[in-house]
Amino acid sequence: MTAGTAIRPLTVGRLARDLMARAGQPMPALRCYESLAALWIRGCDTGLPGARVLREMTSRSAMRLAAGEDAFLAPDCHHIPDRLLEDESLVRLPASLAVQGVEWQDAIALARVWLGAREWGGPVLVAGVRTGGAYLAPLVATQLEVAGVDVRLTSVRPGERPEVGDRRVLLVDDPPLTGRTLRSLAREVPGPAGAEVLVPVFAAGDVQGLREAGVAVTILPREQWQSTRRLEPGVLSAYLAAEADWQGVPRPPTVDGLVSGRENSALAPWPGVRRRSPAKAAVRLRTPEGTRHAVAGWVPPGIFGDAARAAATGVRSPVPPATLAVAPALVISEDLTPAAPLGPKPSPHRLEEAVDYVLARARQLPVEPGGRGTPMPAVLGTVARAVLGEDNPGTAVRLRHLLSALPSALPDNRCEAEKWFLDGAGRLRKIGHLAHAYRRDNELLTPLLDLAALTVTFGSGLETVARALARRLPGGRSWHAALAAALLCHGTARGEQLPRTYNPQRAAETAVEAYRLQRGMSEAAGLLQHALNDTGAGREAAAPRVVHRWAQPPGALVQPRLPFGGTPAPETGPGPEDEEREMTLKAVARWAEGRFHPVRERQVLLLAPVDGPSAWSRVRPALEELAGALPRPDLLGWCGVPLVSLGKAG
Repeated sequence: MTAGTAIRPLTVGRLARDLMARAGQPMPALRCYESLAALWIRGCDTGLPGARVLREMTSRSAMRLAAGEDAFLAPDCHHIPDRLLEDESLVRLPASLAVQGVEWQDAIALARVWLGAREWGGPVLVAGVRTGGAYLAPLVATQLEVAGVDVRLTSVRPGERPEVGDRRVLLVDDPPLTGRTLRSLAREVPGPAGAEVLVPVFAAGDVQGLREAGVAVTILPREQWQSTRRLEPGVLSAYLAAEADWQGVPRPPTVDGLVSGRENSALAPWPGVRRRSPAKAAVRLRTPEGTRHAVAGWVPPGIFGDAARAAATGVRSPVPPATLAVAPALVISEDLTPAAPLGPKPSPHRLEEAVDYVLARARQLPVEPGGRGTPMPAVLGTVARAVLGEDNPGTAVRLRHLLSALPSALPDNRCEAEKWFLDGAGRLRKIGHLAHAYRRDNELLTPLLDLAALTVTFGSGLETVARALARRLPGGRSWHAALAAALLCHGTARGEQLPRTYNPQRAAETAVEAYRLQRGMSEAAGLLQHALNDTGAGREAAAPRVVHRWAQPPGALVQPRLPFGGTPAPETGPGPEDEEREMTLKAVARWAEGRFHPVRERQVLLLAPVDGPSAWSRVRPALEELAGALPRPDLLGWCGVPLVSLGKAG
């Protein structure tokens, strides 16, 4: 299979150089605005003196974008600091504009809502909360300025103190999850005139905490977002007729209505679609061959969606849904109906199919290697410090070298477990293939991350994946160390992203994933230390000290962590057998009712908390009660999640 056109990583330097090269030439308005905003945000983050000029350039482009211009001449960018031209760090894209469905028009609408209900007639300071709010704030400020409001623009992070004077502060941000950052800033930033919050929201209740804290809030509900309204039947038909680029279709089909019960996930969520996911709708397409069912799913317009559109059109595989069309803000793909979940113990041949898919995808969607000066990904530094217990740049370099064994490629959401399923014909399929290459959790653009993550998804060991890889890429190379480094990097990022809202099914899935992550990271730790010793780690590294057992409560009930430097696990006896196992199961069932959901995973019983993290502090002491109720206290342990051993120690 031949490789596709390499995707260029979206770096700060690339955006700066691209703007310089286009100076005085026509340029898409949205691309220009997003590029300038990214450079301004990077200038603020690094404290560059040129950040003020970049802010002014961003404001001017926001004004023209809001005025309806589709393209304009790129500005004279000789004021861009040289440091930004050489900055090869990946652009930090906000979740709101990259994966949740907020678009630039929503910032305009949000400002209009505030103007319609305004109670403050004096000057304002529009402060975009970096990163996401800083992309939206210039557009809000522009709309207020057009309405005659005395406006200044800035950006802010917690701990910063912008000059406020007598202005009222309008904090602009992404859709809030907890609202803690906004509450903190509303207390810290404002001067005598106070502060308000302007945010798009998935649901009105998302800002209840802010209102209870006395913070004035202006919201744009999700039903009014551009991405939601685009999926209205009449709007969708007109949009596709004008904008869609159909793939291999001689005559473009027409939309023959939406599928009942799956009209618009933003307004009536589908089963299995998370509330904070981008909007999608199931549609019927009328073609010369008859009716065909498809899904219209949101992807970011502008530069943020370049990689997603490349993935949609570049992947040719029977595993993901086929792409039928792409448009600036939508991808139309075949409608896949899961017939069965992958299950906790997939057949071995399913793992082989998944390995084939990851490698084929890497060949089709290669990522252009980073140039000189590419920063060391933060996760490599985190893992390197954990290995040696101290800062050692050389270890991070060796880790990067291990991960370069396979060329850079577009990660596919790290092959998370919930993305795989079986279709009606019993074939392995995968959704979520419109991955964005530049999410902050995907600093390492390598298929090794996908391959290592398969150990968690399919419940296998690194040895199994290493053998499958060696069969496909002969040459005598051992893949164990590279996969171990990738799994430690994957687990470090994924452990911070495990779901924070729970129902019994989601709690069970999360507990299994956390357990497999911790076990896999424990195995990887030993492999990696041996590899680093063999390649000259500089000193003899101690054997991994991994917390397997419940020596003391961890920081969170569901929290995989790097298995270095932990409290050594006490020796445990054999697992329970026969009568003792039955006593253990009954004790757990009585104790767990209403607090934890027991989940069987081979020879252990995982204890998944059924409440969200806000309740964990109340239920954690209950684990001590369980230890006393078990036939032996040492049957209670921890491996990413609390567990009770039913056989050999977990």
